[in-house]
Amino acid sequence: MKETYGEYLFDAVTESIIECLAGITEEDVRDFSDFKIFNRGQEYYEEGMVEELMYNKANNTVIATVKGTREYQIEFRLEEGGIYSTCDCPYDGVCKHTVAVLLNFIHEGTDNIATYTLNCPTTAESLDFLKKYLETLSKKDLVLLTMKFAPANFIMEVRNREMPENDAEAIFRKTEKKIKKFFEDTDLLYDPAGMESALISQLNNLKGLENQLRDGIGELILFIIRSVETAFNEGYLYIDDYSGDEYFESDDFCEYVIAYVKQLPFEVKTIYLKELDQALNQMSYDTFSTIQESYHRFFSEHERKDLKSFVKLDGGIPQTMVSRLYKFLEPELSSDEKEAILRVIGRSETDHFLSFCRQLSEQNRYSEVIDLIKGDSDGSQPLHDFRVAGIYLEAAHKLNMNMDEISEEVVKHCPEVSILRKIKALKGTVGSNCEAIAKHKNPEDLLTFYEEEDRMKDALDLIREPKLFYDDVIFEFYRKNHKRFPEEAETFLKRRIEEDLAYTGKKYYERIAESLDLMKRINPGRSQRIADEIRANFKKRSSLIQIIRGF
Repeated sequence: MKETYGEYLFDAVTESIIECLAGITEEDVRDFSDFKIFNRGQEYYEEGMVEELMYNKANNTVIATVKGTREYQIEFRLEEGGIYSTCDCPYDGVCKHTVAVLLNFIHEGTDNIATYTLNCPTTAESLDFLKKYLETLSKKDLVLLTMKFAPANFIMEVRNREMPENDAEAIFRKTEKKIKKFFEDTDLLYDPAGMESALISQLNNLKGLENQLRDGIGELILFIIRSVETAFNEGYLYIDDYSGDEYFESDDFCEYVIAYVKQLPFEVKTIYLKELDQALNQMSYDTFSTIQESYHRFFSEHERKDLKSFVKLDGGIPQTMVSRLYKFLEPELSSDEKEAILRVIGRSETDHFLSFCRQLSEQNRYSEVIDLIKGDSDGSQPLHDFRVAGIYLEAAHKLNMNMDEISEEVVKHCPEVSILRKIKALKGTVGSNCEAIAKHKNPEDLLTFYEEEDRMKDALDLIREPKLFYDDVIFEFYRKNHKRFPEEAETFLKRRIEEDLAYTGKKYYERIAESLDLMKRINPGRSQRIADEIRANFKKRSSLIQIIRGF
């Protein structure tokens, strides 16, 4: 089979990458991404970090640019019947940048993606071509090529491996002294990007010295993590001004830490990991979340069995450390061992709790599923997660419990459209009480459910209720359904235009033009009359007159 590059996301449903991406759902993204990675990607999307989207018609790929500690480029391609992604960030797996772009597709659609035609290979094709070429070279040619193009950091790392002990210690002391001074430098503490650059520049000097300076580098890493936390608490390493906000985060530092821990001998690694885990748990911020999400990368495949024994024998391992190692350990665990570890983890990690619920359900232990989810000794409420809520509903249905009461309980905690669908599938109807709860807690999802069920009379009644929806939601409803409800849409648009005319500014003028455009499709004559009235009564608003010139 042809070798594939990048991360597999989901099966392709058509031969068009655009159509495949247009059909993805938020639930799909949650399924193939880590819980914390999904949340970070959601933050990136909501903060507007997705900056460019382009569709290359020639090779059927979509390229996206996401702003982070630097600009990252993500490519989506169709290969071997699946959709794959590649990102030039160092994260191993579906990264937050990829999640941010996928959420952009979900919430903003794919219609506005710029299209171009450029005959160039995909990332995978480029890598495959490079691999085949390198395989044809002799050892001598490969050495010459490496010497010619090797980055300065790589050359320094190789040289450091042969460094005499005294020289290595001198380099470390000099580097350590500089790094400690960074956290006393007010200018750097007010410059997150500058701090990152300065730290990485110094840490690169230590690459290749890990065997000789194992303890010193380990302590220096912990010092940096704790110092960043202290700086955050004192108001440093964060900027919030007219151009936006910026805070200290560094994928390069996280990758440095991961590489350092990975090369440690197993016994040393497990001891150090406890210290690292403690330092990360004391962080009030998630700036080092990449490290926390990458514990599985610290260990090689041949260390899996040793790690399993270590976790079983060492009762002093923090719950967080067990939780972060579980995914790596899982292939080595029996069903009983999985259950034992998942009970230790408890509800601290949503994905693991979900795995435990699924395991019990697969074993038809439905009463235990109910008890596990309902138990609230730690004050958490797992029913807020739609995946857990779905399992809870299925277990209750298998036990012939009162599904009216169960459904209402679930919707109070998770009033999402996926849950309404699940209730309908299990009961045959959602029920008025559940709909009333959803209306109060999440009317937008209830509206979506009504539209999916073609209950358009109920959808119209809901959208017309005062103060229930934002104006943009109402406009979108009438935009999609103006042929079905022309009179109601026309009445809404007239009121919307009148309200927007009370204000000045480009935002309101564009909304007026948007309303006129939709009204033109419903009642061209009325759209024309309103536009004429605006031109007659608001002559001084030249920007507004310019925007509506086509009506």
